[in-house]
Formats: sequence, structure tokens, C-alpha cells
Amino acid sequence: MDPLGHHRTDSAVGSKPTLRSLPAPVTIEHIAQKAGVSTSTVARVLRGDVKGAQQRSAKNAREILRISEELGYRPNWTARALSRGKTHTIGLLYSNAKWIFEDPMNELAISFTDTLKQHGYDLRLIPADSPDNWQETVLGGAVDGLVMMQHTPPGGREAIVKSRLPTVLLGDKQDLGLPQVYPDDVGGAYIATRHLLLLGHKRILFYIDETIREHHSVGERCEGFRKAMLEAGLAATGEVVRSTTQTVMDRLLGPEPPTAVIGYCHVEALKVLQAAWTVGLAVPTDFSLIGFNDTWITQCLTPPLTVVGFDPSAMGRHGAEVLVRMIENPTEARPQDVVVPERLIIRGTTAPPASR
Repeated sequence: MDPLGHHRTDSAVGSKPTLRSLPAPVTIEHIAQKAGVSTSTVARVLRGDVKGAQQRSAKNAREILRISEELGYRPNWTARALSRGKTHTIGLLYSNAKWIFEDPMNELAISFTDTLKQHGYDLRLIPADSPDNWQETVLGGAVDGLVMMQHTPPGGREAIVKSRLPTVLLGDKQDLGLPQVYPDDVGGAYIATRHLLLLGHKRILFYIDETIREHHSVGERCEGFRKAMLEAGLAATGEVVRSTTQTVMDRLLGPEPPTAVIGYCHVEALKVLQAAWTVGLAVPTDFSLIGFNDTWITQCLTPPLTVVGFDPSAMGRHGAEVLVRMIENPTEARPQDVVVPERLIIRGTTAPPASR
């Protein structure tokens, strides 16, 4: 009898709960035995390598697929990787998640991942803020290739050299001898500046916030801006400012203010728009404004922002296809760089200059 007065049998004393034995996983040997074919035939059918020209082959393939479903077969990815010598996984080295998941890079990452999936590859995120975070994964053979998205993180160069893995730079340009996929930032800034010049603007300010990290696009957008101003004979009235939003506002409120501002990206444009509103300046009545990156927020502003944009989906798709080709055809020559064109999307923040 237990402390509560309940009777219990001796057999229950000291007994332990037991787990039911789980069934052994179904293998291709089980499927082959039931289908009456070889294991190599089953493996070929399950990976989709089927020659359907012969009626008998097609019939065997259908039966193998039916049996595998009936038995509840699930592929053993570890065994598959060992047999093929590939993991079918791509490693994305990064040091700041914002450069992957914020607009417009999130759309690029989605397209890159979807395209990899179409080719039978998965994406694995690998923090690269220190060598300890990537060496075991990259050097241990857990990935078949690498991608650096928007920024080559600390340790990225070392990882490429040590691993000798096929690698693509996506949205970044580095002198690493690797294929690169990036937008035409020189051309984008040039068409933005030309748009303002054709509207009649002569005093144009190109604003880069002081918090922007070093990236090839900074210099290239400045290059496109200066090129357009020089061609118009207005190099002296084209000003590049790398500072704070307050500096831009001081220029807009000072003598001989610029009649138009181009932000390095949409963030600068949003900051200027908000600061102008607080002091009573209206866009585009008092000055015109252009930013880079066509994100949902630039479309929802009042007024909607004129921007220079590129197709991030195309960029992600190109990057994935280049990397898969390098992995599956290692003897081919290095693929050519892919330059994604940029276009001007005219909305409500640009107009001919008005006298204040």
C-alpha cells in the first residue's frame, strides 16, 4: 500500500517506463528487393535520372516511386553526400545580418535561394565575425561553394584561399579574381543626375551619410554624378557631401542653396525628407530629391520618392546560376562578371526648380 492507502502490485515496484522500438529506416535496398531491381536502378530513379524513352524503363520508374512512397522512404542526406562527394549546400558568409535581410537585399537573397533550390542546392548562413565561426564549417567540407553578399566579411578572403571552394561575390566588387554580380552604380547615378539637369537644375548636391560603410558603390555613384555634371559644364556647382543630414539642411537653408539633392541610398533620402518637413521645406516645390533602391517604403511616401533601382531578383538568380555552374563544371574558365543595369523610376519628388 502506498502512502495514500492505494494498493499496488510487487511487479510495479521499481519498474521503469519503456520506449517502443522505432522501426528501422527504409533504405534503397528494401525498395530494390520489393521492386525486383538493382539498388543502382532505384538510386537513379529516386534522384530523377530516368530515361523515359523506353516503355519498360518508365514502368519500372513508376513502380519504384510507388513502392518508395508506400514504404515511407526518406533520403539519407549524409549517405548521399558521401556517395556523391557533395553536400549540395552553399555557404553564405556574413558579419552583419542587416546586409542580408534588409531591403532590397532580402529580395536578392530570396531569389538566390530559390534558384539554388531549383538546382538541388540549399543555403546555409555562416557567421564570419571571427575565424572560429566559419573554419569548421567551410574547411570541414560542409559546403560545396561560398557566396559573399553585399560585403566581404572579415575572414572572407582567408576562407576563400584556404577552402579553394567555388565562390561568387554578390553585390560586392573586390580584387579577388572571383566572378562578381553587381549593379551598374556609375550608370545609375549618371541617369539620376541627367534627369535633374534636363529638368533645369544646376546646383545639385550628392549626399552620403557619414555612417555609410566603405563600399565600391560609394565611389561609383559619385563617379556617375560627377560625370554627368562635367558633361553639362556644371562641375563647379555639383557638390558631394559626406556628413550628416544637418549639414545638408544647413546648405538647403543657406545662401545659394542646391535646388536638388541625390541621396546615396534611400536612407539618406528619407532622412532629408523628414528633416525638410520639420523646417517647412516642401519636396519637390522647394527642392527635388532622388534616392537609390526601389523599396516598398519609397513607394509609400508622400510624395512617393523618385529612385534609381535595379532588379534584385535578377541579381540573385544570376549569382546562383554562376555559382552552380562553377561547382558542376570545375574545369570551365571562370565565368564573366554580370553587371545588372539600373533604371530611373520617376515619381513625385522631382520637378523643375522653383525660386524660393
